[in-house]
Amino acid sequence: MIRFLVFLSLFFCINAWSQGFDQRWYWNVNAGVVVPDDSLQLNDAHIYDLRLGKSINDTWSYEIVAFTDEYDFDIDHGLKHHGVGINFLDINQEPLWKPYFLMGIGLIYHETPAESGTNLYFNIGFGASWYFFGDNIRLRAEAVSRLDLNNTDLPGQDGIGDGIFTLGLTIPIGK
Repeated sequence: MIRFLVFLSLFFCINAWSQGFDQRWYWNVNAGVVVPDDSLQLNDAHIYDLRLGKSINDTWSYEIVAFTDEYDFDIDHGLKHHGVGINFLDINQEPLWKPYFLMGIGLIYHETPAESGTNLYFNIGFGASWYFFGDNIRLRAEAVSRLDLNNTDLPGQDGIGDGIFTLGLTIPIGK
């Protein structure tokens, strides 16, 4: 029975890997706003990110992410973040708008005039992409909750998590 289950698992894994899906690398550029921990204003911070991704199979993709953001808080506090990480996306390929669920982990560097440091961050979110120009370029919208492990008393760093809302373009590399 165990051999049959192992064989069946291998069959489904090989079958999933052999199905047709877009095997090209893609890059994605996004811009958006950050709603810091306990704030409900959309003008406190902005974010820009660049991603390089590839599909693993017809459901899962991964992306390497580099981002930068700057928090204002209407007091010119000067809190900046720079980070790198990896996201895993569970994509529903059936509808034309391709909704997805995202999970990620990475390192985030915070910098203020008074202090700086590097911490681990986790994110979880959802989004969708729509074909924007032909069958290649897609418009992408995303909502993510980012929790970093920075436990300082800096404004916007109370550990609840930041809401990140972005729009961007996804462009495949190659033909």
